[in-house]
Amino acid sequence: MNNEAEKSGARSAIILLVIVLLLAGYSVEFGLQTLAWAEARHWAGINPWLNDVPQPLPAPATPATPAAKGTQVKAYDFQFTAPWAISKITPSLNFVDVHFEPGQVITFFGPDTQLDTLRELRNSNPAEYQKFMTVFAEHPIESNYEIYQAVYSVSPAQLSPFLRQRDALRINSLLLWKLSFGTEGGAGIFSFDFGKNHGFQFGDPAKGPAALRVFDDRGHQFRFIFTTTAGSSAKITQDDIDRAVQTLEPVPILER
Repeated sequence: MNNEAEKSGARSAIILLVIVLLLAGYSVEFGLQTLAWAEARHWAGINPWLNDVPQPLPAPATPATPAAKGTQVKAYDFQFTAPWAISKITPSLNFVDVHFEPGQVITFFGPDTQLDTLRELRNSNPAEYQKFMTVFAEHPIESNYEIYQAVYSVSPAQLSPFLRQRDALRINSLLLWKLSFGTEGGAGIFSFDFGKNHGFQFGDPAKGPAALRVFDDRGHQFRFIFTTTAGSSAKITQDDIDRAVQTLEPVPILER
């Protein structure tokens, strides 16, 4: 009996040792990835919008031009076209509110009011910037537009316990940034590319306010918020937003 008990105990000890070794090997090889995966699932449970990634908006059938029919709005040495008549413009330190007669309101933030995220990261903390460059070595980020594109295109579904450690670190970092950046507007994230102007839209104008981040081909960054005055029956369509974004350009120097 003692012999059998000893054999049974030895087998149990061997099985336990194998399990411990397997767990240790798994932890060394996939521990970081598993932790990142579990954290991402937790974050998404609290912030479901983390699962949203930009859905491309269709390109307008007829591209708008600065000469398109409508009202030209000028601010911060830039201009764009809106389809309604202006009732008043209310300037502020960092933005202008443009009120239109039907009840639409466009809040426009000029490029000088927008944080240059990449430059801030590069100049404020060189050590952190070096870590950033290491994590994104295989997917280099070289502009503010590329930062927003990478951040809003990531989701917890892209993580798994069996990714490479470098990929898990990159996705984890982007998800942390996505939490920090927030959604900026209503439900849904959309992307658009109108040639010289491209970026991201947060919210569907058919369901409520819409906020946009626009980047032009010269490195400028802008923000728009499209909404309506309280109690107004005014409507804003996607075509209205597209027209403003497509026609956004610098005011000619001789007209400033």
